[in-house]
Amino acid sequence: MVFVYSYIRFNNALNPISILIPFIFELSYSFLQFSVDQKGYSVNTFFVVNLSIIFYLFFASIDYSYVPIGFLKLDTKLRLLLLRLLSISALITFVLECFVFGYIPILNITSVDVYNDTNGKLIPFLHYFILLNAILPSWSYIFYKEKIITKREFFRISFLSLFILLNYLSKQLYLICGITFFMTYTFYNKVSFKKIFRIVGVALGVFVALIFLRIDSESTFSAAELYRAYAGIENDELTLLESFFVLYSSIRFTVLDEMINFSDSIHFFGFGIYTFRPILSLFLIEKTGLVQRIPELDSELRVGTFLADPYLDFGFFGVIFLNAFYGFLALRYYRQYHNRRPEAIVKFAIIVFCILMGMFVNYFGSMLVWIGLLFNKIMVGGLVKNNNL
Repeated sequence: MVFVYSYIRFNNALNPISILIPFIFELSYSFLQFSVDQKGYSVNTFFVVNLSIIFYLFFASIDYSYVPIGFLKLDTKLRLLLLRLLSISALITFVLECFVFGYIPILNITSVDVYNDTNGKLIPFLHYFILLNAILPSWSYIFYKEKIITKREFFRISFLSLFILLNYLSKQLYLICGITFFMTYTFYNKVSFKKIFRIVGVALGVFVALIFLRIDSESTFSAAELYRAYAGIENDELTLLESFFVLYSSIRFTVLDEMINFSDSIHFFGFGIYTFRPILSLFLIEKTGLVQRIPELDSELRVGTFLADPYLDFGFFGVIFLNAFYGFLALRYYRQYHNRRPEAIVKFAIIVFCILMGMFVNYFGSMLVWIGLLFNKIMVGGLVKNNNL
């Protein structure tokens, strides 16, 4: 029903409302009681979930002005200089972190647990250039299509960016890189729906194949058996796909319910420590101990979907306001995208990324998203699509 409404509203399958449909499906699936860890939801959880969806859908549907805010507009030379500086800074950061690691990760991928070994050795602040590096292929493609850089420089920056990304084994960075570049490419080129469907199918196939390869190499158990064990499923007839959804959707809503009920029992009010996590990390407020998270309410370790943070910070007001704001941004950036504004490409792609990752981490309150939107505004803000392309 939501998809039909969204298609009638926007006459496009990909729109601010349809991107929430996977989340709604996962919520619906969570009502099937397959795991011993699942339980019924409290009244407060019921209201949190429904208010979040209702206010997101409402503010993703209404009409208002969609013109980007112009607070800074660089000339072509400065845009180009910033693009090159970001690329060079990412390379320098990568080289420095390799010295800290003691090896080049991609060359030791078969002998070292690269992901876990490197995560604790990242250089503070400088590592933000690695995060921005995931969006560099999209920015360089925009600059190429707008005739700011040559095709050769676009390939050079993109190759360097992808090589650096391969060394960090971060699925999140791979995903945001793929989403932003896909939307950038379709912005400047006509791509048929069949081709999009094939691309998505191949990407999912590769992802599933990697999961099977990793599990088969690490365990003598089948993938389905492992997922059932992780998810607390006692029914041996449940398939791998069913177990996957229980583990990565149903259990997450159970955790959300537990966090809401526990926060209510101790009258917890976060006052923004979850929503404004990038500010806390920038000023080292958490590392210095000025702010400490209660283990039961640590939404980075206990994943309760992206709905948990607004409630923990500001209660029902946070649920209503922040999810309405997410819907507002999704529609605003979508309209700018369809008004052929290059500035909106990465912005809308980031919103899509945040919603798709809503079951895993609240990326609306992450440094990756905040600095991505800021640098996108600086680099691409005010550009107008070349009509000759």
